[in-house]
Amino acid sequence: MIMEKRMIKKIRKKDTKGLDYIINTYSKKVYFLVNKIIGIYGKEEVEECVSDVFFAVWNDIEQYDEKRGEFSSFIFMKTKYKALDYKRKLDKKHLPVETLQDNISNTITTEDIVIDKECNLEIIKIINNFKEPDKTYFYLRYFMYYKIDEIADKYKTTRSSVENRLYRCRLKIKSVLEGGEINEG
Repeated sequence: MIMEKRMIKKIRKKDTKGLDYIINTYSKKVYFLVNKIIGIYGKEEVEECVSDVFFAVWNDIEQYDEKRGEFSSFIFMKTKYKALDYKRKLDKKHLPVETLQDNISNTITTEDIVIDKECNLEIIKIINNFKEPDKTYFYLRYFMYYKIDEIADKYKTTRSSVENRLYRCRLKIKSVLEGGEINEG
């Protein structure tokens, strides 16, 4: 944690040693997440997107505020949105316009609305207040794109238990965003 804070300061001063540290520390997780989102388009696209993620972290470091969340959350949100931007571009390149429009209009869900750029820092704050295993389940499902069955298998629980916990988490987020209080758990 102390080393990470030093490296963040280095990045803010545009010292590449800070960037090297961040790449070495987070590249596997960033690669994994990008691959989950755009892996079907090939290794080159994934590697290019991963590079762009770290470039975005380098350029946007002033947006990071340690009072509002962990640095890893900042990186993973950058990763998610960069990969989704790539996915939209690649989808347009590979799908006919009518198919793309149908997919967009049919795939907007409550989760898509909840995890919106405008409120992502507030949502991270809410999620970080969840008790375990809710916090882990939520990150795995909505940030790392694990399937519910994968989460249930990994944590030796039932699919129903994971679904119920995720449902309660979404309700808590909705409640807070509509003016409720952030409570522990």
